[in-house]
Amino acid sequence: MQLVRCLTTKGVSEFARYLEQLRSHGSLSPPINILTNPLYSTPCTLGDVPIELRDFSSRREFADYINQKFLKAGIYSDADEQGMWEWLSLFYFDTVCPISEGGERKPGVDGRHLLEDPDALRRYRHLLRSPYMLWRRYNGGLKGELDLILSDKLPVHGIAATHLVERLRLIASPGALIAASRLYTNPISGKPKYGYSHEENGLRAYCKFLNNLPDCFDLAEMSADTIMALLPDTFAEWLNDTGNSQDFSLQPFEKLKEVSALHDVRSVARRLDDLLDEINARKMTERQIAIRSNMFRTAVLGAYDSRCAISGLGLRHTEGNETGFHFEVEAAHIIPVSRGGRDLVRNGLALNRSIHWAFDHGMLWINNDLRVGLAKEVDTDSRNHWLQQFRNQQLRTPAHGQHHPDREALRWHARNIAHAA
Repeated sequence: MQLVRCLTTKGVSEFARYLEQLRSHGSLSPPINILTNPLYSTPCTLGDVPIELRDFSSRREFADYINQKFLKAGIYSDADEQGMWEWLSLFYFDTVCPISEGGERKPGVDGRHLLEDPDALRRYRHLLRSPYMLWRRYNGGLKGELDLILSDKLPVHGIAATHLVERLRLIASPGALIAASRLYTNPISGKPKYGYSHEENGLRAYCKFLNNLPDCFDLAEMSADTIMALLPDTFAEWLNDTGNSQDFSLQPFEKLKEVSALHDVRSVARRLDDLLDEINARKMTERQIAIRSNMFRTAVLGAYDSRCAISGLGLRHTEGNETGFHFEVEAAHIIPVSRGGRDLVRNGLALNRSIHWAFDHGMLWINNDLRVGLAKEVDTDSRNHWLQQFRNQQLRTPAHGQHHPDREALRWHARNIAHAA
């Protein structure tokens, strides 16, 4: 047993020097003496974490192992102390950089072992830190989020780690990760399927397709089923291999593939609205209803340019230089689905979360002249005074007349939800 330590600046430099020498002389032994030398390493301030030398069959096995060790040591937040992952990489160097049959080691780029790069995404290239952080982010990937990403052997930084993990829009989408696992992971062996790197319809093509969808396709909120329904016919062989292709390739969702090829946000909203209108009356499975709900959100956000119809706010979050955003605005039903409302843009409004909640509870409504009306409790309860700023506010409507809110639906909401006179 050995307690986890952290390499000092001097220790990291010594490790880096060894990696540089190793590229020229592949048979050099790692400088394991610095692991416990106080000149090169210090105790981990997070706590005492005992670990042992051992092999790991996959990135998943290591992530599970090291996470359990941290938890048993009472470390419940992300363990990411400076110098710790470099120390762990050196401690497990025989596993992350094994000796080949020719008697040499091939360490690859420094980023696989060192965390010098300040770019948060590139730090996911570290062979040990990356699986652990992904394990923490998705709580072990119980729904399949990590089946593909963590299926490789520990020394392998495969195409899944590169193309899924280093795209913010995709790594923030559980649905995109689950769909990738369903498409490209062998359910029996747990390994990537043969040919999953194919240029035309393999993982790279999958990631490129999703990353290039218009922003109104909020991948972070979309289910794996919806994402699979969006995929064009070039992915048919992988969809067929999931055993559930009939849910995605047949009516009523076959036209969804055409919509995903559009890049103009308003065109997407119009086409989705037409498709929603066509399928709303059909009897659908639970899975198909979820897909339709995702389509409704995409169409409403697209029609309103992801801005609140009442406040005009359109909060958006992104990191780094990647495309793809998270929008705070939500798609609200005017007539709730539970009361017979349909997933149509004209039965929807794009609303900020707080305003959406107030709208659903009848604290505000839209009058016949498309102005905001407020309930008495907005004035009588000081907690609700924030809503007073929207009294008589003119509703912001979409540019395309087809997407304007249905007047009858608004009147129904005012009478039956807000109980306005």
